[in-house]
This record gives sequence, structure tokens and C-alpha cells, in this order.
Amino acid sequence: MPLRVLTISKPYVAATYRDKLALLEQAPDLTIGLICPTSWAGQAFEDDESRFWTRRLEIAFDGRNHFHLYKGLGKAVAAFAPDVVNVEEEHYSAVTWQAFRSARAVGARCVFYTWQNIEKRYPPPFSFIERYVFDHASVGVAGNAEAAEILRHKGYRGPVPVIPQMGVDVDRFAPASESRAEAKAAAGLDPSTFWLAYVGRLVEEKGIQDLITAMSALDPAAAVRLAIAGAGPYASHLEEMAERLAPGRVTFTGSLPSTQVPGLLQAVDVVCLPSRTRANWKEQFGRVLVEAMAAEAIVLASDAGEIPNVVGDAGIIHREGDTGEIVAAIRRLHGDPDLRNELRERGRRRVRERYTNVVVADAFADAFRRAAAR
Repeated sequence: MPLRVLTISKPYVAATYRDKLALLEQAPDLTIGLICPTSWAGQAFEDDESRFWTRRLEIAFDGRNHFHLYKGLGKAVAAFAPDVVNVEEEHYSAVTWQAFRSARAVGARCVFYTWQNIEKRYPPPFSFIERYVFDHASVGVAGNAEAAEILRHKGYRGPVPVIPQMGVDVDRFAPASESRAEAKAAAGLDPSTFWLAYVGRLVEEKGIQDLITAMSALDPAAAVRLAIAGAGPYASHLEEMAERLAPGRVTFTGSLPSTQVPGLLQAVDVVCLPSRTRANWKEQFGRVLVEAMAAEAIVLASDAGEIPNVVGDAGIIHREGDTGEIVAAIRRLHGDPDLRNELRERGRRRVRERYTNVVVADAFADAFRRAAAR
């Protein structure tokens, strides 16, 4: 009989993220189910053509990551009758405790997922939830190497594979044209210009201000421009900073629909993620990095958090907050087409070896089989 695996997690309201589950459903020894919210933080469940068992439940405390709970979860879990319940939520979250309780009520093995790469001690009831989850988990999956180390330091003794939560659809992001100039024109960018890009939330900890400072140090006559795609509370500050330090050389596109992101990444020459570590946060993965590599853009990113492990030798890493290193890297990349070609090829190869939907789904399948065996 196939192993019945039920995933419970809020990101799956987005149809793109369910690609992983669709691939898992194709494994001959797995039957896949999903429970997720009817909507999360304003994003409604996106319908698609998935064929696996799915239940959408109302939740309490919508938009609150570690506090939300599902209404009617126990009944829905029992309806699927899982062998393994995969809870892709942090080990100290109320919903993980709720899901583990529902799983144990039907005799299922439990799996949790963590990105947490800063060691923290939690007050009750979260400390009690964490201990309960550790005591009853068969496998704990970590999204990065530091998160795995923290689980060990906190006393979790089960298997801890390190797996990105989601893979990337390389066919969707692969360049549609052999000419980057053509892709630039299609994206509305000047084809004769060397384009840098940042794509993501406009918040201070992402270090976008360092990119703008670096732009101000470059020769204004050089055909180098920066496109910033995203929205967030730091937007007005960044726009004022760009106008003051690098007038006419920084373009703000606003937040792009997910369907337009591949086209931008296929067009630009370099994708930047200059994240800065804060006391309560550091970069946990950086999904745009693997999307950039799939689009054969060059990655230029800081050494914050998990970034160096994600990029490996397929990009250029600078010390976080060091604008001098950013400037030097931009000048080097702009002037060395052979280096650009080499890094594009390394990135293309790395994403196919480590970060595709197929690779990630296979790793999760192995984790589920280990959980069932325990």
C-alpha cells in the first residue's frame, strides 16, 4: 500500500508552491494530501489542476505566523487517514502543536519544518510546544544548515535533513531568448545598459540602501543601472536616497506579479541580495538567488546567513554592509564578459543539481519514508 502523507501548511494557498506536492503524488509509493487555509494574509487559495486530496479550512488568527490555528483540523486529518503528517511550520508554533495532536490521534508519524537560524529561547506556552514537538517528531526538516545545528543544540535527536522548502521551476525561469539584449527590450529595459536588479521586499534588513550607495560611487557615464522591484515600508526612504545619490540611475518598478518576475530575471545581468543581519533576523535562504541562477543571471550577494551556502561558487559574495566590495564586484563584472559567462554556467548547473522542484520533492519523499520507518 502507498504511504499516505498529509502536508499541513499555509504557503500552499499559492498554486506555484503546490508543484512540489504534485511531483510527490507521482511517486508510486506515496499518496499525497494537503490541508491549507482558505486564504492567508489576504491571499486567497489559487485554484489549479492538482489531482491530490485537498482540504481548505478556515483559520483563527489569520496572518499571524506562529499563533494561527485551523478550525476542524482533527476531523479533516482523520478523513485523510495519514501514515505521516508533514507540518511545514516552525516547531514552536501553535499550529504545529495542533497538527501533531491531530496526527497522533490517528496514529500517524510527525514531521516538522524550520527555517529558524538564530537560536532563541521561548517563553511559555511556546517553550512547552517546542518540547512537545521535539518529543513526538519522527523527522525535523531544516531549511538551512544553521537551523539544523540549532535543533541539535536544543536537544532534538531525530533525523534532520537540510532541504529547501520549495524548489524552482527551471523551465519557467530559463531564458526565453539566446540574446540578453532581446530579453531586456522585452522587459522594457535599455538593451545597451548593464542592468543590476533587486527583487523582493523593500525593508531595511535587505540592505538595498547599500546598493544605492554603491551606484553613487560608480562613474555616472558608465552604462550601469539598477532596477528595484518590490514594495514595503522602506520604499519612500530608498526612493529619496536614490534621487539624492544616483539621480536617473535607479528605477523603481513597484511590486511585480509573479508571472512577470521570470522575464525581469532573464533580462538583467546581475541579481543582488545585499542582506544585513539583525539581532532578530538573518537571511534564511533567499529564494530569488535560485530563481536568478535558473534565469542565468549572475548573483551578487552578501555573506549574511545562509546566502553563501545557497550560492556556493556560482556567484560573487561580499561582506554584508561593505559598499566598497559591492562597487568592486560591479566594476569587475561589468568589465569581464568571460567571468560573466563562467558564473552564468555555474549558476545554471548549480540550480539544476540542487534546487529544482524534482530534486526538492525527491528529498522530501526520502524524509517521509524515514519518518514512516521510525
